Amino acid sequence: MGTLIALEARAPDTATAERAVDAGYAAVQCVDRLLHPTRRGSELALLNGSPPGTRRHLDPWTAFLLRLCRELCLQSDGIFEPALPGQGSIRDWEPLGSRGVWLRRRARIDLGGIAKGYAIDQAIAAMRRAGAHAGLANAGGDLRVYGATCWQVMWRNPRGNPHELSLRNLALAASGDSGEAQPNEHRGYYRRGERARPAPPRATAVIAPSAALADALTKVQMFAAPARAAALLARYRARALRP
Repeated sequence: MGTLIALEARAPDTATAERAVDAGYAAVQCVDRLLHPTRRGSELALLNGSPPGTRRHLDPWTAFLLRLCRELCLQSDGIFEPALPGQGSIRDWEPLGSRGVWLRRRARIDLGGIAKGYAIDQAIAAMRRAGAHAGLANAGGDLRVYGATCWQVMWRNPRGNPHELSLRNLALAASGDSGEAQPNEHRGYYRRGERARPAPPRATAVIAPSAALADALTKVQMFAAPARAAALLARYRARALRP
């Protein structure tokens, strides 16, 4: 994923907690293997190199995330757009059932603006299945927690001031126009839609029910006009943290 991953699992015994953490890391590796934009063997890389008219059956994780990206692109009028600039749109890839995709037109998609959050979601799901009753997954500052009790986490706002947050069964993601340390292979996170705010993008943080949503909606919060951003965050039961 191009960043450090930290997992914490709480379980009735040490062996169960260790199995849960191992399962979480395996899930992260699977997301990276499926969704890398250029690596050989990646489903996303295969789609990026396929000609228009291609129809493919996909891994359920790949199919789900492509559907979510397309939905977010449509709902935001293209402000969240994982296609590389000038190289098509995620709207050109239409879902076929729950596990297929039809490439109406060629596009080059880079999921760097959402895949890290999605990997966190899958890690959390894997830890749950392995028997951990609570846990935390953190990937480069994007994190999600679950369990009956609240987790205390620190968030540093754009001014550099730390704030303690109390989270329970929620995700937190932060993005910035220059503060993100993206891996070199991820060349496009999002592009501005026609109705994006004229001011330069700002750093922001979003709390949402899933890490994938929190990760993606930070881009909407930075680039969309305030009213449009607020409406879209409300639609997905998310909220922005104020500096």
